[in-house]
Amino acid sequence: MRNAGTIRLLTRLACFAPFAGGLILVNWIAAQPPVRRCLTSTLDAAAESLVAGNTITAHIDMLDLKPIWIEHVQIRPDVIVLGSSRVAQVPHDWFRPRAMLNLAVLAGDFEDAVAIFQKCLDAGMAPKLVLLELNPTLALEGKARDAPALAPFYRRAMLRYRAFSPILLSGPLTLDAIRWNPQIFLRRHPWRVSDTLEPEAYRMRPDGSADWWNLDDPGSADDIERGVRSQMQHLDGQYLHWRTTSHPDWFNRRLLSGFLDDLDARGIRVVVVLVPVHPTAYDFYARQGGYDDSWIRSEMAGRGVTVIGAYSPWAAHVTREDFFDDVHVHPPVLHRLLAEGGIVE
Repeated sequence: MRNAGTIRLLTRLACFAPFAGGLILVNWIAAQPPVRRCLTSTLDAAAESLVAGNTITAHIDMLDLKPIWIEHVQIRPDVIVLGSSRVAQVPHDWFRPRAMLNLAVLAGDFEDAVAIFQKCLDAGMAPKLVLLELNPTLALEGKARDAPALAPFYRRAMLRYRAFSPILLSGPLTLDAIRWNPQIFLRRHPWRVSDTLEPEAYRMRPDGSADWWNLDDPGSADDIERGVRSQMQHLDGQYLHWRTTSHPDWFNRRLLSGFLDDLDARGIRVVVVLVPVHPTAYDFYARQGGYDDSWIRSEMAGRGVTVIGAYSPWAAHVTREDFFDDVHVHPPVLHRLLAEGGIVE
């Protein structure tokens, strides 16, 4: 009886083998250069336009565009910026004569930064300085899988850092090579050369810096505060938990250690950037345990890593007039923080 049961189980498992094999084959075919060029032609065209010196307005997910853009960039940067939308506005002009690429991405987190840095290494673009913007939890809670152009590099980095998670084992079965955002193919004009900011789009410049808010008319400080207070009243549970949590899980803590060890071994200086939070939002989140930067400061102090800025608006010497929403400051604030840290003049 036991043998019969074992045979039935093995037979059922064998039925899935052709399906799994088919997925692996499809993924492999899609990853081949001729097929991949067809899948990413829109992204390649946008990247080539940026490299040619154009500013573009795009509706494409930046997590899809920037990894492809890296493949087209010709310069070897002295400085790269890694992080989320909170540092996406940092421009090359602040760093002259050094070459800078802003590789921060909207809705990005530390895991994306790890993958982007690995992609830079593979492209021979190791910088001298990395500006790393961090959130207390490191990773976005409830985040979907990594962008298809980044997933292989993320897995490669995990292997190098000996930081293992379930995504490492999924490999080809994730169909990284074909799970591109349908908007890339279905939207009539996913991007165009333009310096005009369009609704529900972002504007990206040749250095990778970007903005998505009309800073020429952001509204008054009272308007911004009313918006922040309204947002605080309509947060879903997952978002609220993420904003009110100040410690990463064990995996991302291990990933951070591997990342910092890697930069140190390569002689690459890293500076951690903490961007302040709107006073009203900070008060709301901090009272529930959010935006406590003590573990970050302790970790970096032990490594001799410079930390500039602070989540606390009072520690960072900013007021509500310096914000255009709950967690994003105007570019002059970022410039001042970097200047105070001796990164720019």
